[in-house]
Amino acid sequence: MDNENVKRVSLTGEFPAVSTQEWENKIREDLKGADYYKKLVWETHDRYGILPYYRREDLGGINYLESQPGRFPFLRSTKTEDNSWLIRQDILVQKPGADEKEANQQAKEILERGVTSLGFDLSKLEKTEEADIHSLLEGLPLDRVPVNFTIGDSYLMVLESLYSFIRKNNIDPLDIHGSISLDPLGRLTATGKYRKEKQSDFSELGDCLAFARQNLPRFRIINTSADIFHDSGASVSQVLAFSLSMGNEYLVRLIEMGFKLENILPNIQFQFSIGSSYFMEIAKLRAARFLWSRILEAHSPAAEKLPAMFIQSMTSRWNQTLFDPHVNLLRGTTASMSAILGGTDSLRVTEFDSPFSESNPFSSRIARNTQVILKEESYLDKVIDPGAGSYYIENLTDTLISGTWKLFLETEEKGGYEESLIKGFVQQEVRHTAGIRMENLATRKEMLLGTNQFPILDEIFADTGTVDLPSADKSSGEENTIDPLETFRAARDFEELRLKTENYSGTQPVVFIIPLGNLAMRRARAMFTMNFFACAGFRVIDNIGKFKTLSDGMDAARESGADIVVLCSSDDEYPDMAADLVSLSESGSATGTGRELIPVIAGYPKEHMEKLKKDGIEHFIHVRSNVLEELKNYQSLLGI
Repeated sequence: MDNENVKRVSLTGEFPAVSTQEWENKIREDLKGADYYKKLVWETHDRYGILPYYRREDLGGINYLESQPGRFPFLRSTKTEDNSWLIRQDILVQKPGADEKEANQQAKEILERGVTSLGFDLSKLEKTEEADIHSLLEGLPLDRVPVNFTIGDSYLMVLESLYSFIRKNNIDPLDIHGSISLDPLGRLTATGKYRKEKQSDFSELGDCLAFARQNLPRFRIINTSADIFHDSGASVSQVLAFSLSMGNEYLVRLIEMGFKLENILPNIQFQFSIGSSYFMEIAKLRAARFLWSRILEAHSPAAEKLPAMFIQSMTSRWNQTLFDPHVNLLRGTTASMSAILGGTDSLRVTEFDSPFSESNPFSSRIARNTQVILKEESYLDKVIDPGAGSYYIENLTDTLISGTWKLFLETEEKGGYEESLIKGFVQQEVRHTAGIRMENLATRKEMLLGTNQFPILDEIFADTGTVDLPSADKSSGEENTIDPLETFRAARDFEELRLKTENYSGTQPVVFIIPLGNLAMRRARAMFTMNFFACAGFRVIDNIGKFKTLSDGMDAARESGADIVVLCSSDDEYPDMAADLVSLSESGSATGTGRELIPVIAGYPKEHMEKLKKDGIEHFIHVRSNVLEELKNYQSLLGI
C-alpha cells in the first residue's frame, strides 16, 4: 500500500482524559461503602501498601527514571546489547572417582542442549583432590563456558586445581569465568559458626582472593548468599538489606586486609532466590543493583567507574511443594521470568522434584528447557529492562529502595552484619516475618496450590522420603557463635500433617458431606469442605443432591464408614437441624445403632452460634479457620 495514501487516525480525541479523582470517585462508588484499603490495597510482608493502580503522576519524585542500561547506578541492568543471561545448570557429584567422569560426560551433554554455564556441586564429597577437579573439567570449553563450584571446604585447593588445569591445557586465564561458593558470613548465618574460626576463615578468604587476582582475575570468589534469608522466610526488603549488609562487610574486611576496592568487586557475586511474587521479584533485582551502587558511592568517589553487581539467581525452593509437585513447574517458570526481566546475569532453575529427589534426567531436562524456551521461543533475551517506565514496576522498585535502605542503615548502625547477627537482630527480623507468613498459610490468607488450597484428593506420596532444603551442619550449645537461621520450605507444616495421615497405621479417615437446603449455599460449602479436609489427606465423600432428609444422610454416612459428618447448608437453616445432627451422630443412626461420629457444620453462622452450641455443636469450619490447627485437632480426635 502506498504510504502517502494511508489515512492516519488518532483515537485520543475519542476518549477524553479522566483525572485520578474521577477514578477514585468511581472506585468508591463501586465499593458501596466497603473499606478501600482492605479491599484494594495490597500490604506486602514489609508492610508496604501497594495501590491497585498507578498513573503518570505517581512517577514524580523518582530520580532514576532517566538512567540507561549498562550505566551507573545500573538499576536498568548492567547490559547494553541485549538481555542475554547465563543459563546455568548444576551437576551433583556424590562419590569420588567414578562420579567425576560421569559428571564430566553429563556436562558435555547439557552444553549441547542449551546450557551456557556449568555448575558442579561437590558439597557432599568428604574430600576433593586435584585429580578429581581435572577429571571434572577434561575436554570442557572453559574458555567459552563459566564453571562454578559449590563446595564446603578446600576452596584454595579447587582454585589451584583449576589453574593447574588451564595451564596444562594452554587456556588463557583471562578467558576463565565462574565462581566458588566461598561465603564465611553466609556459613555463619546458616550454621551458627564459622568453618574453623573467624580469623582463619577470613584469612582463607583473603588467600583465595589474592590467588584469584593473580591467576584467575575474572573468577568470582565471594558468593554472598542472599538465598539463605529467602529460604528462611524473610521479606523482600530483609533479603536485600541483609545481603547488602553482608556484601558491605566483605568490602570493609577485605579493604582492611589490604585489598583495593576495584580488585574486590570483579570477584564477588550475589546469589538471590526468586519467588512467586512476579512483579516484586522483578523490582527486587532492579533495587539490588541500585542500592549496591549507592553503597559503592560511600566507599569511593569514583564509584561510577567500578564494576557493577553480578547477580546469580536461582528459582525459589521456599515455595516448592512435596504434594502436587508439578505445580512447581509453574512456580519455576514465573520465577525465571521475573529473574530474566529483572536483569539477572545468571540463572539456575531448581528442579521441580527437588523436595523429594536429589537428581534425575527428566527433571533436569525440564529445568534446563524452562530457560531455553524463555530465550528461544519467548525472546526474553531481546529487550533490556522491559519494565522501565511502567508506573507499577517503577513504584514497586522505588518503594523497595526506600524501605531496604532504611533497614540496611539500621543494620549498619548496630555494628554491621556480623555484629547484628551476634546481637540477634537479623534473626529476630527474619523470624518475625517468617512467623507471619506461616500463620498466613495456616489460615489460607496466602495460598500454596495443591498444599493448603485445592489439594489433589486421592494423591499419595511414594515412600521415597524427602530431601527438602539443604542445611549445613548445625551445632547446638556453646560451640555456636550465633543462633543460626533455619532454612525450610513454606509447605513444611501442611506436608507433615498430610504425611502423618498417610503413615497412620489405621484406616484413612473418612469425611462424609451431607448437603441439604439452600442449593447455592450447600454447593459452595460442600466444595469448601472437600478442599478443607483434603489438606490433611482425609478421604472426602461428596453427596450433592442425594439426600432429602438429614436422617437419610446419616444412615448413608454410617454405611460409608465415615468418621466425620459435615452438614452443608445456609446459616438460617442450621438451627433447625443441629440438634438432630448431634443426636444422630451420638446414637449411631436413625435407629440408634453404630459408633459415634464427629458432627461438623460448614460455616460460622454468627447470629445462631449460641443456639447451635447449646444443641451440642462443637466443630465449625469456615474461611477464618486456622486450617492447620483445626486439622491437627481432628487428627487428635481420631487418634492419629
